[in-house]
Amino acid sequence: MIALLGVLLVLHGSKIPQWKEMAVGYASMLRENFPLVEYGFLEFDTPDLRSALECLVAKGAEEVVVVPLLFATGTHFLKDIPRLLGIEGENNTVLGKKINVKIAQPIGLDERVAKILKERVEGVIETSKPN
Repeated sequence: MIALLGVLLVLHGSKIPQWKEMAVGYASMLRENFPLVEYGFLEFDTPDLRSALECLVAKGAEEVVVVPLLFATGTHFLKDIPRLLGIEGENNTVLGKKINVKIAQPIGLDERVAKILKERVEGVIETSKPN
């Protein structure tokens, strides 16, 4: 039997509303491929990571893949995410259920990201040209 998979997007968070809009947008895009997707923030915004994890489990997730929207490993990735999720290792108890939680690697160096950055530079150049 295949475990029901939940995906938890992790964003840094901010007092600026666009962070939540970004989270909602990425969650919506991922729901095209995975039925159970939630998002949580490291700080400044809600839901926090543990609440988002509990929401996925309450919806039936038996396994959760945590996807940090971060570019590199660092304190947030190595320490804060596991601590804020309230997990240790892969097998954890959430809402009284044994849940397998795995944390995906940060985005890192990726040609697809470089292409987006190139497009942003070109967009600025194009809009800066005199008419």
